[in-house]
Amino acid sequence: MTIHQKFGYFIAALSLSVSASAHEFWIEPSTHHLDAPAPVEVTLRVGETFRGSPQSYLPSEIQAFALVNQTTETISGVLGDSRPAATITPTTGLNQIMHWTAPSVIRFSEGDVRWPDYVELDGLARQLARHPEIQQVTPVTEHYIRTAKSLVTVGPGPFEDRLTQTMPFEIVRQGRFDRLTPGAHTFQLHTTDHPKDDVLIKAFRYSDRAVVDEAYTNASGQVTLDLPSADTYLISGVVIAPDPDPSSDWISHWPSLTLAVVE
Repeated sequence: MTIHQKFGYFIAALSLSVSASAHEFWIEPSTHHLDAPAPVEVTLRVGETFRGSPQSYLPSEIQAFALVNQTTETISGVLGDSRPAATITPTTGLNQIMHWTAPSVIRFSEGDVRWPDYVELDGLARQLARHPEIQQVTPVTEHYIRTAKSLVTVGPGPFEDRLTQTMPFEIVRQGRFDRLTPGAHTFQLHTTDHPKDDVLIKAFRYSDRAVVDEAYTNASGQVTLDLPSADTYLISGVVIAPDPDPSSDWISHWPSLTLAVVE
């Protein structure tokens, strides 16, 4: 094994260890708005309450990493422990950066308090209750997949977020806008072809790492959240269901959306 292979395995193991104990994964562009096309650095982060560590670009852990505007362009990151993970040049209009990870596994042994804490923190009880035949208490094995998106606008509006139909779960900000301003914003949680209900969606504010609002999605997969001040926000939730893989009890998807609100 070469030193580069050893380094890659070390980074992958570290990434998995950090991810397993964290509750959010998000994309952090160096800016969310440009007046004209220019390079934007893209950092991938994992952590809690919008505070997290940069993650490495490791192709073996990625199912898709792309810039979506008029077309869909694969993003080639910088291998290994690089910061940022990639640099993109968005075009005029709305640009969606999306990142979809390969499945990872976490095992909660008997008595592991992380499982009930996770269920409570992310409001999973409603989803779990739909499947009483699946293991509800430890020991529990879960596959988890992260589906993150971020919005970068270039030039004047109007702009409109839309479903990329690239990831299995995705949060879409509803309605056209010239710029996002403080107040109520409606989001819709989609699978690739229909909305998803009964998922707790939270809005985290960057400046104080506070959860400023949260609510469960309705039958149309929609939730309205108050983003009360000019800031950067992380909108995130967890979708959990029985895992078709017999080696695991549950499979979860972690959709997130980052965007900027201005005065």
